[in-house]
Amino acid sequence: MRIVSVVRRELRIHDNPLWQGANEHEIVPLFVLDEFNQREHGDNLRTLFFFALNELRKQISSLGGHLYCIRTEQQEAFFATVKPDVVRFCEDHEPHSRERDSNLMRLLERIGIRYEVLRDSTLTPIPEQPFSTFTQFYKRHFLPTLQNNGLPHYPIPKHFKTPKIEFVETELPQVSSEAAKSWCIGEKEVLNRWRHYVRQHLANYEHTRNFLTETSSSRISPYIRCGLISLRQLCRDALDVSDAFVRELAWHDFYAHLLHHFPETTEQEWRLEWRRFRWRQDEKDFERWCQGQTGVPLVDAGMRQLQTEGWLPNRVRMVVASFLTKHLRIDWRWGERYFYCNLVDADLAQNVGNWQWVAGCGADAAPYFRIFNPILQAQKFDPQGEYIRKFVPELRKVPTEALFDLTKLRNCAPNYPTPMVDLEVARSEFQAEVKKHFGEKGLSQKGFD
Repeated sequence: MRIVSVVRRELRIHDNPLWQGANEHEIVPLFVLDEFNQREHGDNLRTLFFFALNELRKQISSLGGHLYCIRTEQQEAFFATVKPDVVRFCEDHEPHSRERDSNLMRLLERIGIRYEVLRDSTLTPIPEQPFSTFTQFYKRHFLPTLQNNGLPHYPIPKHFKTPKIEFVETELPQVSSEAAKSWCIGEKEVLNRWRHYVRQHLANYEHTRNFLTETSSSRISPYIRCGLISLRQLCRDALDVSDAFVRELAWHDFYAHLLHHFPETTEQEWRLEWRRFRWRQDEKDFERWCQGQTGVPLVDAGMRQLQTEGWLPNRVRMVVASFLTKHLRIDWRWGERYFYCNLVDADLAQNVGNWQWVAGCGADAAPYFRIFNPILQAQKFDPQGEYIRKFVPELRKVPTEALFDLTKLRNCAPNYPTPMVDLEVARSEFQAEVKKHFGEKGLSQKGFD
């Protein structure tokens, strides 16, 4: 049997459903360059992605195979040349990806080639009916599915029987981003780092995950995004070690299922009543936030880390997003797009879901009155100020207590920006604006009926 396996987010040899039967059948690995994704994704993600793709190409070659790279418009000619018995690919729940897959399936049906749709980017199948709260999704869908179906492990191919095919391939883009370079490691190193984290830190994940130290986070999200490690392996390793980590993997599935059922939420709030809310459109304030010049140390540290590393700890993502949407009252879509274009782990479902959660307008979202205080967050999760000092060099010699007192900070660091807003005043103004908008009816508990 000859099988074309279309590679997208699954840039690895280990535990990959695309390679099923590689030891018995002819596998033709194929990557199709999608121009939409080239325009949509930022250079940080693209740098890691194409590094991983080239590494996969080398691995496949070392096992006797070849990864073919073509453009979308070359697909029909490629299939006519290869004459596969089946084409297999993994589902993706982003709106453009679903349209792309529909076009591919129509093409294959027209030319009479069978196809298989596999699952790799979520741990559980997308439920037919959406869940409006994470708890219900977790208890009624995620956990029962894991218990009933388990987590299959796909063996590593011993070799690839890829036939030699005469076909003009396309050159892959040459992308280089300074922020992403430190993330560019091979599949073997990713696995080694994950195993080290499991041995040394995973058991304490629930207690340490919010602290802003080097070891408090697994820092595995960029490799999940590019498929350098499988979600199944992460879940298998965490199941008997950290319930908190498994819940985070469930959140990953939850947001994928929301985007599948509500693709319009890439542009509109999930909660219908929030779609009329008047967010501010202030480009100058937004630019200060982007550049880490807000005058609030933890917010500035986070935004500068995003510039230098293309990544942020989850706790800091929530703090900077809350500051933008609730202290500055700037449209969450602006922040979501900025993150998406700069994160090395940019994932549309996770990014949209998390931004709407923080802004209060998404499914199972933080209520409008829950507003992160960036000073208290810094005191709690960066008590010695090490994270702030690392990314805000002009504050490195400031006493720790001044980092948590904006009045003292002005005296200790006169060249540091004055805070954009009074945190308490801005907090009250946001709450008043929300109450004014929703009036006596208040906020509904559902975003769909």
